[in-house]
Amino acid sequence: MFTGPKAIFRIAGIPIAYASNATWNENIQLEEVNVLDKVETLELAEVGYRVDMSCQTFRVVNKSVKQLGIMPKLQEILTQGELTCEIVDRATGTVILLMEGVKLESRATSVDARGVATENWSFKGIKSSDESGG
Repeated sequence: MFTGPKAIFRIAGIPIAYASNATWNENIQLEEVNVLDKVETLELAEVGYRVDMSCQTFRVVNKSVKQLGIMPKLQEILTQGELTCEIVDRATGTVILLMEGVKLESRATSVDARGVATENWSFKGIKSSDESGG
């Protein structure tokens, strides 16, 4: 069984020590092929593939998403490189998720009067694989 305490979350090989959760999606975009004189869909055609990921982290002073090199500064947006995100099972070393060609799309920060500051990071990627290698 894979559980949160066994999960290591890394971006560009750097463990994100203050991550409290991670969610990822892998989607195959299907288009219905419908024709006249048929009530049922004739075919589901594969027309796209998309992957994305989000995570929540605790906001730590002097460890900002820009200082960590995960989000580019304004002047670097057009020249930013791609990242790799990984979720690894600490117990076995198995890579549960490998997402490649990743770029941070947004971050949202929240702080409450009686709480710890948190950030939500949203990423888009080119492709992902799991422990099956695909």
